[in-house]
Amino acid sequence: MRKGFIAGATAVILMLSGTAVQAASTMVQIVPNSWRLENYQGNRVVVWTNGSTGNCARLDLHSSWSEDDRNRFWSTIMTGKAGQKMVFVFFDDVTCEIISFGFPEE
Repeated sequence: MRKGFIAGATAVILMLSGTAVQAASTMVQIVPNSWRLENYQGNRVVVWTNGSTGNCARLDLHSSWSEDDRNRFWSTIMTGKAGQKMVFVFFDDVTCEIISFGFPEE
């Protein structure tokens, strides 16, 4: 009986610990005039948002993104800047990593 209790209690603890810290995604929709894009060594792209994204003043592209993904992101932000167009970015508000991006419907 004691082994069953310990196994059950352990299962409950593991289940609760797995759901205790869940990241939430946040969306920002903005004309990115005040955003600064930086490319770092190793093809790392960072966006400095000047506080327009709440707690995440810096947004990162996940390291698993391909070069084509990074190029599309760079192009999207630069098109938004040059054309005064709104862009949207979904990001993880814990890690500040970008999840998705694009242009909203007009």
